[in-house]
Amino acid sequence: MPQLATCRQTSRSGRSSIVLSLASLCALLLTAGTASAQYNTAEISGMVKDSQGGVLPGVILVATHVASGSKVERVSDGAGRFFLPALTVGEYTITAELTGFRPFSEKGLVLRVGQKIELPITLQIGALADAITVTGTALLLRTASAEIAEIIDNRQVQQLPLNGRQFIQLAQLTDGVTIPPGGTRGAALGQAGSLPNVYGQRGGHNIYLVDGVKVTDEYFNNLVINPSVDAIQEFKIQKTMYPAEFGGKASALINVVTKAGSNRVHGTALGFVRNEKFDARNYFDDPAKPIPPLRQNQFGFNVGGPIKRDQTFFFLSYEGQRIRKAQTQTFSVPTAALRSGDFSGLAALCDPLTRAATTCTPFANNQIPASRLSPVALALLAKVPLPTSAGLVQNLLGVEDEVNPMNQFSLRIDHRIGASDRLYSRFSTLRVHDTQPFGTGSLNEALVPGFGRTVTTESENLAIGHTHTFGSNWLNEIRFGYLGARGGQISPNQGVNFAAASGLQGATQDAR
Repeated sequence: MPQLATCRQTSRSGRSSIVLSLASLCALLLTAGTASAQYNTAEISGMVKDSQGGVLPGVILVATHVASGSKVERVSDGAGRFFLPALTVGEYTITAELTGFRPFSEKGLVLRVGQKIELPITLQIGALADAITVTGTALLLRTASAEIAEIIDNRQVQQLPLNGRQFIQLAQLTDGVTIPPGGTRGAALGQAGSLPNVYGQRGGHNIYLVDGVKVTDEYFNNLVINPSVDAIQEFKIQKTMYPAEFGGKASALINVVTKAGSNRVHGTALGFVRNEKFDARNYFDDPAKPIPPLRQNQFGFNVGGPIKRDQTFFFLSYEGQRIRKAQTQTFSVPTAALRSGDFSGLAALCDPLTRAATTCTPFANNQIPASRLSPVALALLAKVPLPTSAGLVQNLLGVEDEVNPMNQFSLRIDHRIGASDRLYSRFSTLRVHDTQPFGTGSLNEALVPGFGRTVTTESENLAIGHTHTFGSNWLNEIRFGYLGARGGQISPNQGVNFAAASGLQGATQDAR
């Protein structure tokens, strides 16, 4: 049976968190078909028989990964069973040979992340010069587990249009998945993509893995590494009944596999542009002024290929985003006269010091004496902008830019050490600084000018994995993952000791 050991350390300071995880798997891979934990790989098992239904021991089976040329070889046991574990996702050719039988070959077999395929093989008696070739695809019926899961393949990831190019939006292609509207502070801080709800569970209860290691910030339960869609091979959403080794959260497991290099050099470049010149005017914008800016640029490149043919490969990806979007808000703020206590022309103000049971004396000329004005209120009003138009309501028009620069980088190296060892490593970073002058619409906020914020997310993720095969029965897989995440809110008034300047009582003056 598989054995899994996990060691995890978490430390937080301020608005930062670091997660280290180390997982080691050593499983006895009996050719009777023992299944091991499949984080970011796939497996094939089955039985080899002759045309009369008799089992065939000693059959040599080889699985060849078409893109990289790497091979995995096994021999069927005394019961004719075989097991090909820890296979990199992608297209394979499977061959089976035994003296006195025609060679068997199956081409075009595409393996998905976490897939477990039962492949029956029948060998026909005949000369070695004869061969049987089968071209087909993997069976859709899952016979190895009762989980409910969906795979978003490379074609969907690459070709479906995505506003903002966030892969998690593709989760909505499957049943029971929805992207809810914002409304919580955690949602407002989720800069690496809106979190989906799966079968009614909270988005913060999902587990997110990239290449088998966790990329979930445990402080806010957010996804903090959002790979470029051009760097994703495919991803799988395991909704229910996924294996126990993925425990820790109550909702879905979302497992992303990034692209690896192959024997052929390939790459793409991207560029997307939006501009206010193509947009209509906002109803509340000043018609005498130009349309406020709305400029969104996304750009990047990715390239992969061999470092050493059939042995070492690389895949490099970079994507950047620059958003400058004018935000228009209207506010109701006190006029200069009202701030000085002058309420002339308005309903009479009662002096509370003269209030009797049913009557009171109004202020002279409807003017509150300067000595009666609260110094705390005056200090606060000094920070609030004056009206930009006449009237007492909706008299302040605020137009400021929301700026959202983003940069993400990923480098993956795959290396094959002989016939029994395979090593991979990947390093990814994400940097987002979102300036929100009036707060965020996901919280229905309308902060007056000067009281906005900048939300930052800075994260790094390192994944290293090594797989070693001992003969035909044993497999050892060890994986190390590191995740560092920092960020939070920065106010333009940060460092201003308002309580001390205004005499406000009962508020802390600690700079933290």
